[in-house]
Amino acid sequence: MGCKDTGSTEILIEDNVTHETKLGAPGIESNGQADFKVSAKKSKSLNQSNAHLKKYTITKTNQKKFESWKHGAATIFLVTQPYKRSNKQEIEIGRFQTDGTFGFNLPASVKTDRPIADFFKCEGTAAVTTEYKAPKTGLVSAFFSIRKNENEIGLLSLATSRQQVYNNSPFGKYHGHSGYRLQFWYADANTGAYAVCNRNIEATDNAETTKQIAITDIYDLSFNQGWNYVKTEIIENQLVGRVPYYKAKKHQVSPSLPDDVKWVFKAH
Repeated sequence: MGCKDTGSTEILIEDNVTHETKLGAPGIESNGQADFKVSAKKSKSLNQSNAHLKKYTITKTNQKKFESWKHGAATIFLVTQPYKRSNKQEIEIGRFQTDGTFGFNLPASVKTDRPIADFFKCEGTAAVTTEYKAPKTGLVSAFFSIRKNENEIGLLSLATSRQQVYNNSPFGKYHGHSGYRLQFWYADANTGAYAVCNRNIEATDNAETTKQIAITDIYDLSFNQGWNYVKTEIIENQLVGRVPYYKAKKHQVSPSLPDDVKWVFKAH
């Protein structure tokens, strides 16, 4: 896919300490096809404290158990994200117990109203065309809504850290903290999407430093019929000041639940 091993340096930032570890991740050159400006929060760098993560709780393992659960009994709903609001489904699939244990069962199928060919396109450029297997196959993503007395109290996700869940938002879209997150996608049949997308963005450290950086998104997605874990992983990163941005991010289907992933609850 046009990648080469550069033995690059991965930058990890935790609690004001910068660590460097050697990483044999693919180094991918940008073709400079388009420029985009990152909307940064004009506040203290996200890496200077964990204050922005105070509403996030994480399990110790991938087992369905939060050690310090403070929300009592609750209901788990699967919520689909279709193109048309009228096709949205909210399905009760499980429960939280008062001790923080929880369980759920995914439905055998859900409605889809968009083909895979509507997804996973290279952002900001028409120069690269995504290759699709069975491009008309229906596909839909879904998330877990946690509710008490019919009111949503938070969201449940899978990731290797709280920061990874936070980064799945406009504020963290381009951040390059090491790790990955998983998202549930349902496919009507076996299908796939494949592309390597290069572009430039204008990045900032939320203070004085602003610079152009090259980023790459790799789509290597082979879906099976039914439910799939889509893994979005930072495979190479770069610093602007002390703020980590991703240099290469890979999207692929994980065949099973990885051992190092954890459950993350974000309270409202």
